[in-house]
Amino acid sequence: MQQRLARRRGAASSTLVTATATRYKEALNEAHRQLLRKPGLESLRYGTVTFASVANQKFYALPAQGIARINRITDTTNDRKLEYKTPTWLDTVAPDPTAGTPWAWIPRGFADVHTQPSNASSVFVDSTSASDTNRAYVEGITSGGYYQSKSVMMTGTTAVDLSSAVTDWIFISKFYLEIAAVGTVTLHEDASGGTELSKIAIGDNRAQFHAFQLYLTPSAVITYTADVLRQIPEMSNDLDECLLPVDFEDLLLDKAEMKELRKQDDPNRYAMLSADVKRGEAELSSFVVSHPDWRPTFEAPTVEYSSLGAWFPADT
Repeated sequence: MQQRLARRRGAASSTLVTATATRYKEALNEAHRQLLRKPGLESLRYGTVTFASVANQKFYALPAQGIARINRITDTTNDRKLEYKTPTWLDTVAPDPTAGTPWAWIPRGFADVHTQPSNASSVFVDSTSASDTNRAYVEGITSGGYYQSKSVMMTGTTAVDLSSAVTDWIFISKFYLEIAAVGTVTLHEDASGGTELSKIAIGDNRAQFHAFQLYLTPSAVITYTADVLRQIPEMSNDLDECLLPVDFEDLLLDKAEMKELRKQDDPNRYAMLSADVKRGEAELSSFVVSHPDWRPTFEAPTVEYSSLGAWFPADT
């Protein structure tokens, strides 16, 4: 697509100058995001993630890397869709929920850890790679409500205490690195191999999760399915592909070219291409939203018949 954009602009497509290739790549990624976040095109980003509940544990989290939003949660074991409720509803109805089979879920915002310390504890950090020797940071609240910010130089695969002077972390608000992780970096409670609190993926600087609560508090292990809206992926490698249907990839080129025309201050060509883009966006929306098996028509309605015997219900 970079080469096609270059040919449109009259540039040599076989040997793109690094600065030009970078600009084209950024333009294509920006256009990709603008298209995929348009209302009605969410289905191009649907995905599913499973997680298991833990008996007597009410708080859970899913990684924000790759997941833009949790749309719904279903329980296939009990054939139910969990209802979406707000924190205000929970605090009003059941601030101290009892244990049972969950029938609702409550969003709890973004968090840097998927599990908070079970009590006032020390926290340790390690990596799956010996090359991770950069500085790790933790911020949070200690016993008594005091806010602390501590850091430590990592020692690769050997766990190191974030601060020997702070042994009573009760709430972690931030966990991040000064340099992107080479391996998978993990934050533990109490000691190496203790309860995992957070995890930073390879290539990332920070952990972030979608935190939520199940209501009632689970009394048993159940596998849940979360229908999610995927984040729009960054096309960083030359062989990466966009999430648009193949027949509409030219629309991505049109929008990227418009960014080039705006940079060069070419209002006439910009206006001409803008009309093509508007028509293309309408065609894309129609293609994605108006599926032929759903699309309303002016045809006579189909007569449905009962399979439960004659005259049940009456007049069918």
